[in-house]
Amino acid sequence: MADQFFFYVFATIILGGGLLTITRRNAVHSAMFLIMTLLGIAGLFLHLRAEFLAGVQVILYVGG
Repeated sequence: MADQFFFYVFATIILGGGLLTITRRNAVHSAMFLIMTLLGIAGLFLHLRAEFLAGVQVILYVGG
């Protein structure tokens, strides 16, 4: 039951962040929502027990 809850939480973060990334006019706000989306994807990788992929996601994409 908790697995489904966390999946839906991360899926909501990813979808909301992606939608807000493409609808904001301010480039800084779009970048912040893109970071939120990428962190949600890293959280989903952690949920799937792929720690290496989550770390690479954060270091390469969010850090860049």
